[in-house]
Order: sequence, then structure tokens, then C-alpha cells
Amino acid sequence: MEITRRGFFFGAAAAVAGTAWGNDGVDNNLTVFLSDIHISGIGIQGQPTYQNPLLDKVIDQVLALRPRPRRAVVFGDVALWRGYAADYAESAPRLKRLSDAGIEVTVTTGNHDHRVPLFAAFPDQAKRTPVPGRVTSVVDLGTADLLLLDSLNENAEGEGSNNAVAGTLDDGQAKWLKGWATDAKRPFFVGAHHPPEEVPLDGHNLLDTLETNPRFAGYIHGHNHRWYRRWYHNGYSRRHVVRIACLPSTGWWGTIGFAFFRTFADRAELSLAPGNDFFFPKPLGPGEQRPPEWDDIVNEERGGKCLFHYQA
Repeated sequence: MEITRRGFFFGAAAAVAGTAWGNDGVDNNLTVFLSDIHISGIGIQGQPTYQNPLLDKVIDQVLALRPRPRRAVVFGDVALWRGYAADYAESAPRLKRLSDAGIEVTVTTGNHDHRVPLFAAFPDQAKRTPVPGRVTSVVDLGTADLLLLDSLNENAEGEGSNNAVAGTLDDGQAKWLKGWATDAKRPFFVGAHHPPEEVPLDGHNLLDTLETNPRFAGYIHGHNHRWYRRWYHNGYSRRHVVRIACLPSTGWWGTIGFAFFRTFADRAELSLAPGNDFFFPKPLGPGEQRPPEWDDIVNEERGGKCLFHYQA
């Protein structure tokens, strides 16, 4: 991920321009979204580690922001492939750099994670979850809430085993989510590692249940390693559509980077952070020439935004 110091700070300043913040230099309405960090434990045979320093670079960039964001959210795939404890032993200290700086850190699972070693490395997640046994959180985004779901369909063999690639939503989370949505007092977003069509609720796309709720503001996910925005509708009886956004990976493959999420009184804005990159399926090796389409994708995605308007 190539980025000049001048270019980053110019872009970051533009992202937060005109915003008031407290005396602690932290903006309560600013969040950074990371996903698919895929951190590898050192010494596990066959596991590459090129993505580890790319997360370090993103954390450096976040810590350099002025004002600093109030919080950071990681949308799953914290571990590289099979959710080893060693993977979390590498990821937890990196993310702790953010919390040590006063930035609240929340994580959830992806299909490459396992819950037991993740909870062991991030014990606060076990304390805060409203659904016992699941890596679920309610994140205060400033003027809205994020209901962060655990969409992992976990292999019962646990650490070191492969999970199903597709996501799921267990009955406990489904009941909790529906109850929260019914009682919501302000706008809320729903997020998970998997896209909404892989997180069924009552046997249907989760958005079929939520899209008529006037407090529901949008859906954000990872998993696909691509920066894209789309919209969803359930039939043709309403003019309202649901905005959906997919986050980049911090350093594994695909769109490389992170995103800013800013809330306002009547809306929220998700924007790709300056300095994004692209590579597939891994970074260039010595002497390799960069394919021109990689730069085309970087240039096409640069400055991308997704707007979410609160309905009520």
C-alpha cells in the first residue's frame, strides 16, 4: 500500500473537515472500519505473513489522524485461515495499540475465525456480548448504533479446522436482533462479516425483515475483499431502498485499505480512506511487473463514498 505522508494527511483532513471535537482530540462521530485483516501467527507452517505489516501500516495511519476516531470496528476474519490461537496472539497486540491510544476496539468473527481462541485473546468481547457465546456487540457510532453480528458458521472441531465459507445467524442472535429493532429509539445499522444474503433471518434475507423498520439505516459487511456499494429492495410497493456497503481487506487480497464512517444528525457517510491499493492474489514479488488493471482499480475506487440517510 503506497501512500505519501502529504497525500494521506491531506486526504484525512478532507475526510474530517468542518468537524468539531472534544478537548481530548477525539471525534465522537468518527469511526474507522477494518475488515479481513487475516493476521497470521508466526511459525505456523505454510502461513504467509505479508499481511501483518500492512495492518501495522493501517494502524499507524489511524493513530496519525487528527482528530482521532472514537472507535475502530473489525468486521471479521481476524485470523488468517483456521483461527489458531497464534493468529490472535499476533492480532491482539496490534489492535491494542488503538485501544492504548483511547480508541475503542470492537471485533467480530468471519469464516476463518474460531470463537474460543478469539474470546481468549479479546476477553472484553466476551463481557460485552448481548448474546452469550457469540461475538456480538452494540457499537455507539455517535448519532446511530451498529448492531454487529457474529455470522460465523463454525466447525465443531474448533481451532485449526476449516469452517463453512457461507455465513449463518443462530436463533439466539435472531431473537435479540428482532427485539432490538422493534425497540430501537434511534437509527441503527446492522453489520456482519458476511453479506446480508448469507445471514438469513426467519428463513429469508435479513433485509426483508429489517427494510420496513423506519430506524434501520443500512448494512455493512466484509468477506468479499472488495470496495463496493449497492442497494436492495423487497418488491415494488415501496420507494425506499436499503444501502449496502462492502469493506476492503487491510492487506490480504483485493482492495487493500480501510474506511472512515462518519455520522451526522440526519445521515451517515462511509468513505474509502486515502491511499488504498489493490493486489491479487498476493503482493508483487521481486522483479514482477505490476499489472495495469491493478492501478485502474485503485484509481476508479479512490475517493469512493456511500451515503446512508436516516429515515426517522
